[in-house]
Amino acid sequence: MRLKMISRSTDDFTRERSQDLQIFAKPFIGAMDGHIDTVSCMAKNPNYLKAIFSGSMDGDIRLWDIAARKTVCQFPGHQGAVRGITTSTEGDLLVSCGVDCTVRLWKVPMLKMPSAVYTWKHAFWGVDHQWDGDLFATVGAQVDIWDPNRSEPINSFEWGKDTVLSVRFDPGDCNLLLTSASDRSLTLYDLRMSSPARKLIMKTRCNSVCWNPREPMNFTAANEDTNCYSFDSRRLDEAKIVHKGHVSAVMDIDYSPTGREFVTGSYDRTVRIFHYTGDHSREIYHTKRMQRVFCVKYTYDGTYLVSGSDDTNLRLWKSNASEQLGV
Repeated sequence: MRLKMISRSTDDFTRERSQDLQIFAKPFIGAMDGHIDTVSCMAKNPNYLKAIFSGSMDGDIRLWDIAARKTVCQFPGHQGAVRGITTSTEGDLLVSCGVDCTVRLWKVPMLKMPSAVYTWKHAFWGVDHQWDGDLFATVGAQVDIWDPNRSEPINSFEWGKDTVLSVRFDPGDCNLLLTSASDRSLTLYDLRMSSPARKLIMKTRCNSVCWNPREPMNFTAANEDTNCYSFDSRRLDEAKIVHKGHVSAVMDIDYSPTGREFVTGSYDRTVRIFHYTGDHSREIYHTKRMQRVFCVKYTYDGTYLVSGSDDTNLRLWKSNASEQLGV
């Protein structure tokens, strides 16, 4: 019998600095409880880095202080599930929509009563505000473009009869927006045109989409087939990168402010962080009590992540698991 000695180089297994070791990294910071139903959507405020809005399936909308991890303001938002919330460019207006067929506008920080309530003819599934402009878009049976000073949409787009699930405005062009629908399509719309610009049919439907804030021609779609797909909006015939790792449907996605990473939340009860050019995740976050994750957000400084899940809690995570806080 021949024996082979095991030899290891100390250069490969010796850390250069004490900060290099990540074996005791603790990414989870804390949970924020208060909702009594599933957290369905979240929105950030560009004027307050430590504030985040959340909406739940019971119609409740809350404003949270991330630093204190407590509710700052609670108000009854809708008669049914809140499907989408977003803030204006200046951060002084909150827009919410839900399955009760209403769009509600709230003045920030005066959130006692909505400043306007617009009732429409169908339920809403998502909303997004222009990065640089006054208009916002809602999706459901069709894509509607709204002016906050008018009670009816100023423009509407429709391509097919299937439900539109999500919408995001392009950060580089305020007239361009992207939607995903239940017919497995990704559709680009230009507000300067009278009809949709381009349409791509996937093999399975995309639950959410997000533009890269630093490369506004690129976007990533969170798909039902457990993968995320990054595309160049100028060439939709083939995905640039397929990001793998989840073992169940990916429900939501959000890019970091640097555009170099994005976070995903999935039905498999995990939160994953991907490099924008990486095919597999660099981090996997989960806890024993966390259930299916329906929404995720990066904070505006890129230091923290916030996830909302089926167990009614919001959870705060470090984007860099081994980073020391308060030092």
